[in-house]
Formats: sequence, C-alpha cells, structure tokens
Amino acid sequence: MGKKRQKTKRRAAAVRRRTVILGIFVAAAALLVIIVINSLLRRTVEKYDPDIIIDGVSIGDTDVSGMTAEEAKTAVTEDAGQISGGLIVFTLEDGREARATLKELGMTVKDLEELTEQAADYGKKGSLVECYKILKASEKGGQKNYPVQYQITEESAGEVLAARMNSILEEPENAAIIQKDGTAVIQEDVPGEALNLEKTVAAVNDLLDSGWDKKGGQVQAVLEEAQADIAAEDLEDITDVLGTYSTSYTGSSEGRSKNIESGAAHMNGILLQPGEEISASELTAPYTEENGYAPAPSYAGNEVVESMGGGICQVTTTLYNALLYAELEITERCEHSMMVSYVDPSRDAAVAEGVKDLKFKNNLENPVYIGAEAGNGTITFYIYGKEYRPSGRTVEYESEILETIEPENTTYVAVAEKIGTMYTESEGTAGHTAQLWKVVTENGEEISREAVNYSYYLATDRVVAVGTASEDAEEAVQMEEAVNTQNEETITAAINRITEKRSQKESGGIQDGEDADGSGGTEEETDETG
Repeated sequence: MGKKRQKTKRRAAAVRRRTVILGIFVAAAALLVIIVINSLLRRTVEKYDPDIIIDGVSIGDTDVSGMTAEEAKTAVTEDAGQISGGLIVFTLEDGREARATLKELGMTVKDLEELTEQAADYGKKGSLVECYKILKASEKGGQKNYPVQYQITEESAGEVLAARMNSILEEPENAAIIQKDGTAVIQEDVPGEALNLEKTVAAVNDLLDSGWDKKGGQVQAVLEEAQADIAAEDLEDITDVLGTYSTSYTGSSEGRSKNIESGAAHMNGILLQPGEEISASELTAPYTEENGYAPAPSYAGNEVVESMGGGICQVTTTLYNALLYAELEITERCEHSMMVSYVDPSRDAAVAEGVKDLKFKNNLENPVYIGAEAGNGTITFYIYGKEYRPSGRTVEYESEILETIEPENTTYVAVAEKIGTMYTESEGTAGHTAQLWKVVTENGEEISREAVNYSYYLATDRVVAVGTASEDAEEAVQMEEAVNTQNEETITAAINRITEKRSQKESGGIQDGEDADGSGGTEEETDETG
C-alpha cells in the first residue's frame, strides 16, 4: 500500500514538471512572437522620418503633409494671413463705429506651437500598435485634422484699438482755473469714455470661436468711465494768482499768430506738484503742422529764417516772466541769439527743440497751476497757487544793458535789379550784453536786489543789396560771382568792367564776342595770359 502511494506521488510530480516545462515553453514562444511582432512594428514605424509629418495630416484648412513642424507653423500662419483681412466693426450703443482688420489686431492661431508638434508626432509616438495602425491608414489615404482656433490678444490689439476707438470716444475734460470778470474761477471736470480693452478683446475672441465665417464681423465695444486727470477738488486751494505777464503779438503774420496761440494752448492747464520740474520744449514740441504749427520767421544765429513754429519763443518768454513774478525756481533759461522786440533785454527765454529750453520747478509747498490765454494779439500767462508771501511784499524786475556792440560786418546780397544798383537794405542792429535784476520791496522799501541772469545778444550785419539782373547771361553770372566773394572792391570792379564794356559797345569800339582789349577771350582767359 505504501509503495503504491509513493508511485502515485512520483507520477503527479512528473506531470507537474511536464506542465511547468510546457508553460515555460509556451511563455517563451509567446514572448518570442511578441518580440518578433514588435520588431516588425518598430521597423515599420522607423521607416518614417520622425521630423516629417505623415501624409493626410492637416491643421485647420492647411495640409501639412510632408512638412517639418517649423514648416507647418509657417504654412498655417500664411494661410491665417489670407483671412486676416476680415474687417471687424466695433460699435457703440449710440451708433458710433470704429473699424480694424484682424491683421491689424494681430490675429494668430491659438497654441500653434503645440498643434504643429502634435502633427509631427502623429503616428510616431505612443504605442507601437497604435502608431502602426495610423501609419498604415495614412498609406491608404487616411486623414487626420487638428482644428484651429483663432485669437487676438490685448498685447497684439491694444495699440490699434486705442488709436481707432479714441478717435470716436469722448475724452474727459480736466478741471481748469479761468479768469471771469477779473476773478479766478474753477471750471468743473467732466468724465469721459474709455475702452475696456480686456472685455472688448474677449468679445472679438468670442466671435472667432462661434462659427466664424472667416470674413469679418461686428462686435460691440465695451466702455468704462474715464476720469479727468485734474479734478475740481485738486484746484480748490490754489486759486491765488502768484504771477502773471502779458506780451503783444499784434502785427504778427498769420503763421506766427497761429504758432503763439497753439503754443499757449499746449501750455494751458498744467498742474505742477511740489518738487516737480517741467520742460517748456517738451510741452510745446514737436513743431509740426500736425501739432498745430505753421512756418513763420525765427532766429538762426544772426539771421532771420522761415521755420516751423516761428514765434513759439514769445510763448515761453511770456511764461518765463510770469514764473519770475510767481518766484518759482527757473532751472534752465536761454536768451535769443539776437534781441527781441516784445520784452526788454534779459527778460526773454528762447526754445529750440533739442538745443534750447525753458525748464522750471515748483519749489513751493503746494501745487501750482498754469493758465494761458492767447487771442486778439495778446498772450497772457497766469501762475495760480496758494499765496505764501506776506502782504506788502512786492517783486519787480529791472533790465540793464551792460555793453553795446556795434555791427562790424557788411553782407552783400544779390537782388533782381539792374547791374549798377547798390544800396543799403539794412543798417544792421547793435549787439548787447545785458543783466536782469530782481528787486524786492516790503511796504515800499527796497530790501534786496539780486542778479537773475546774464545775456549776450549778437549784432546783425549791415546789409547791402547789389543788382545782378541783365539780359546778358554772362554779365549776370559775373555779378553773381562777384557778390559771392563778399568783397566790396571785387563787386565794384565787376560793375565798372561791365559798365565800361557796355559803353564801348554803344560807341562802336567793340564788337560782340570781343573783350575791351579786342582779344575775344573771356576775363579769366585774359588774366591767365597776362
């Protein structure tokens, strides 16, 4: 009985061994099959360039088959550009409109980098079986499309939207201090309109996401209230006139008058906080037609020339004197190259963009407000603030000429009058050195006198007109050349030669084509041959 049990155990053990061996064999065979299949799949996948998008793949409406990710990005961008001419009309509730194309608004394809990477990886990354299926489907004409979503951003659209919308929006109006019946009166501020960029951009993107026909569309712009930079409450305590000054521009040309009035408008309504410095040139420039200026006479060295913005210096000069009476700190002031007629010497303040400037600082404890008026030939500046000086104290400014410099040179200019004409067109003007004094009195008694500035003004040359007109072109050229030498003896000699030659012609002593010596040569040839 015991032997039979042992025999049965041995048989069972043998069966188990055979089963294990068979299991191992089957597993090994299965593994081998898997390895072989994977190897075949891998070889199929690896036949495709990992950097090249397989056939049948598109991003939006763009077929990107056979492209790299970078090439696909370029192609999709170019195709998006084809539809970016669509016009977006931004409307307001009252019917006002502004327009901009999607290209101007910076329309792009959202997440394009990610889309092109996915397209390049399609059929190349993931499980080998899935990749194999995709690649085989591609070989048989299978298609794969990655939908696109178009978008604009606040960064891409902000500048264009601001420019287009600002032209139709109501700007806020600052509070102002104005003169009414000789009294300073505060004019209330008025709120305006401003574009809510974030919400307006979102409205455009909603349009692009909602079955957009790729032709354009209409969007209601979202507005918000815009507050004025200067509120009435900002001006409540600064209505005292600290300093004022006026000059006349009666008799100025139309262009010069326009420049003075435009310059005054640019400098009107400035609120200057304690310690703040400001530049008159920055407030008034650039001197262009678009900024309200016209050509008019101005100084260039010791000459008067036509330039854009001529006359703007009368604006800054008038302001300079008002600032002096307000006793604000002048940090930069330049005199003109020559004296001006509308203020005494050393009371002027010239500006020239990038060269000369008038700069000043609010050195007081409270804000100051600058008001300007120009019209009917008079420009006036008011410096408003909170009066800080004791009653009975006055300040005045005295101009003193230190030296007079008489003109030393003569400039000869050609005029379209007959040869032989010479006359003084201008006697020139003297140059000067000058100084400005600040005189302070209290209760009528002078308590201080100090020098404010020192100025040097150029003398202008005496100007002599010389006629150069003649029916004989050669005579006209000779006179032009003589005038260009700026030498009186040379000019006189040329006039004498031409006059003598004419006299000889009239008396029959010289034939056409000959010089006075009968040589027939030119003056220059005669000189060269001695």
